[in-house]
Amino acid sequence: MNHVSFVKRAAPRSRALVDRVRDRADFLGCQGVWAQASGPHVLLGRKDGEAFARVTPIGPGAFGLAFRRVDADAEGVPSWDAVLLIDSLADVVEHALIGEGALPSIA
Repeated sequence: MNHVSFVKRAAPRSRALVDRVRDRADFLGCQGVWAQASGPHVLLGRKDGEAFARVTPIGPGAFGLAFRRVDADAEGVPSWDAVLLIDSLADVVEHALIGEGALPSIA
């Protein structure tokens, strides 16, 4: 009698969220923008500058966008505004870059 063993294969690993955010910014022509993982979030910032936006996974295919507050709290620590937009990752990243004026001009 032959024994057949079934091996459950792991699902292919999805690309890290931060890589997907970077790829979208690059696709949109934003060379002067960085993306960095911060817990479950991805922060977006300008080169040599602080983060201006935060992308947060909300659910399957849904991501939230929040911008950094202009004013800091009592201890001088910057904080985030409430989530402004919930949409697909591509749209959230694009809106973050538009809000910061980081998209290259179209002639």
